[in-house]
Amino acid sequence: MPSATDQTPAPASDHEVVEVRGVSGRSAALQWGVLGLLIAVLLASSAYLVWHYTHHDDDPLGDERDAVMAASDRFMVTFYTYGPDMLSKDGKTMPSYRSKVGDLLTKKFDSEFLNSGVPLVEATVAQADIGRSAEVFATGVAALDDDTATALVTGEVKTTAPKAKDSKKRSVVDQQPFRVEVTLVKQHGEWLVDDYEPAEGKQSTGGTGMAQ
Repeated sequence: MPSATDQTPAPASDHEVVEVRGVSGRSAALQWGVLGLLIAVLLASSAYLVWHYTHHDDDPLGDERDAVMAASDRFMVTFYTYGPDMLSKDGKTMPSYRSKVGDLLTKKFDSEFLNSGVPLVEATVAQADIGRSAEVFATGVAALDDDTATALVTGEVKTTAPKAKDSKKRSVVDQQPFRVEVTLVKQHGEWLVDDYEPAEGKQSTGGTGMAQ
């Protein structure tokens, strides 16, 4: 009888089945098939992720959201930017200011703006030589559907005045933050501002920055 350390295998009898350890051809083919399937799944997943993010599939209203934010930013900057250089020859009115802001408004809101907002702004500029400019810090969309939207905009308004009487040099005399809720309506494919008001304690659902 061979000892435990004898490395020579015993001869097989005529009816003995010799076991061959290893992987059969069928098992190897199955393993390669599974590996190939996994690779195919990974490639398909990678391709989907690339398509998903490049086509903004996670936000089907992404383009409209961007348009709403752009219209809101443009309104706030235009609305809060004016000064003596806009005064007409009569020294009392600002036709270019009226036109620039009016282009961004619905007819209803433009009528209200011309009747109440503009006269006050023009009087401030004409009588006190005041100028203002706005900077937007963050904009978010709070609500959006096919033809209406609400945006929240935060920023700052700087007020300037002459350093001295009859002086052309101006200095910043005041800086005020603002947080505004802008209501927009889509008309003829364009987002127009229909109203705005101070926004206290309201939050946006996304945008260039969270309006806090």
